[in-house]
Amino acid sequence: MEYKSITKMRLAHITGSPPNPSHFTVLVRGIPWSPDHSYSDAVEKFFSTYYPASYVSHQMVYRAGTVEKLMKDAEKMYRMLKTVEPHGKQGSMPCCLCGGTTHSFKMLSHEAESVKGKTSVDELQSTQREKERPAAFVFFRTRYAAVVAAQVLQSPNPMLWVTQLAPEPHDVYWSNLSIPYKQVWLRKIATLLGAIVFMFMFLVPVTFVQGLTQLDQLSHTFPFLKGILKEKLMNQLVTGYLPSVILILFLYAVPPTMMLFSTMEGNVSRSERKRSTCIKVLYFTIWNVFFVNVLSGSIIRQLSVFSSVRDIPTQLAKAVPTQATFFTTYVLSSGWASLSCEVIQLFALLCNAFRKFILRSKEEPSNCTLTFPHHTEIPRLLLFGLLGFTCSVMAPLILPFVLVYFFLAFLVYRNQILHVYVSKYECGGQFWPIVHNTTIFSLVLTQIIALGVFGIKQSPVASGFTIPLIFFTLLFNEYCRQRFSPVFKSSPAQVFS
Repeated sequence: MEYKSITKMRLAHITGSPPNPSHFTVLVRGIPWSPDHSYSDAVEKFFSTYYPASYVSHQMVYRAGTVEKLMKDAEKMYRMLKTVEPHGKQGSMPCCLCGGTTHSFKMLSHEAESVKGKTSVDELQSTQREKERPAAFVFFRTRYAAVVAAQVLQSPNPMLWVTQLAPEPHDVYWSNLSIPYKQVWLRKIATLLGAIVFMFMFLVPVTFVQGLTQLDQLSHTFPFLKGILKEKLMNQLVTGYLPSVILILFLYAVPPTMMLFSTMEGNVSRSERKRSTCIKVLYFTIWNVFFVNVLSGSIIRQLSVFSSVRDIPTQLAKAVPTQATFFTTYVLSSGWASLSCEVIQLFALLCNAFRKFILRSKEEPSNCTLTFPHHTEIPRLLLFGLLGFTCSVMAPLILPFVLVYFFLAFLVYRNQILHVYVSKYECGGQFWPIVHNTTIFSLVLTQIIALGVFGIKQSPVASGFTIPLIFFTLLFNEYCRQRFSPVFKSSPAQVFS
């Protein structure tokens, strides 16, 4: 029912949103190169041939880096100053006060006045051809024509004439438009491998953190701590609160790193980049915060624990309750504390104080508006949902803390979205499939843990009823994937006809 409701909201957003230039625009990449004509001529010829009734015009993407832009501006300024003809009127009396000097400047109303007639049309066209990139924005007369052109395979070679609906103007990530489309799949593989390597490198701090929760192992490794750990307060601090705080501090480096990987992938819109980052951060947190902590002890044990697939439910049923205290503390330190920091905007507050009182700057920054950080908040919400589902079987005391967190999160995020964050572009519900798939995964994992618990308790009747429950959950997920998921991958042409 929730998936159906979100789907209706997405369709209402598509049909009811105010007119936007991106609605009639298609982004074309992978334009084939030809020595006989430019990219612009190729685009005009292609779409005039196959879309003669709906094609309007196009705009090429040009190569323009920061250094090149500065050099171009300096060249323009030089030509403006150089071409100003000296003007002045000789005074009638040689008093040296009347008339103008021969080096006077004049104010130009437009840059074209200084360079008019100095550059030929052929020279400008050749310069533009050199800067053209194999990407363009193509404009159509109707939204229906744009949707059809964006979803149709334009060439027998799927690496050429690749089309998609253009992002909103504020959503376009301009620096990635010049990346050749043939490199995109290589970039995605490289960034995926980089994210996996980073994920396994993070095992070192996570294993260290889990070593703090094992009091016997900690006392054996560091004998000089035995006297300190005998005190109840220090024991609770070191084994309870300190591991979650250290883990949170390490996790602060994850979203910027994953955002860098998503940028290197070649995503052409900021929403795609943020969505890709959200998926990477979600996988990272579920693996390192849940699975590595549950199946911790040593890296060898983590790898050997999955040597037998039949033992997975039993191993999870034994391991999850032992980490219930750690997960409860993690919800308190990472969940409740993050909501308080979200309300007061701690990072922005510190930056503002540093700028005003340390740098003594009175000017307001131009980029002070913030957008909602989907790539950090959605993975945190889904992780707490996973912890609530999985721990509810053997450690239900975590549920009140998770429920209070979700209640406070609803109030805080609602206020922040309405009054603090500025929506520069619309995502159209693209993050909902991530939420749905993660929730289904949490349910299936909970049912597997319950199956392991019933196996330990030697209850074949309960285990027999749990196996069909897993099957029907997966069947429901497949139905949602076939019925609703395609609407989130592409826009239906019927609503525009």
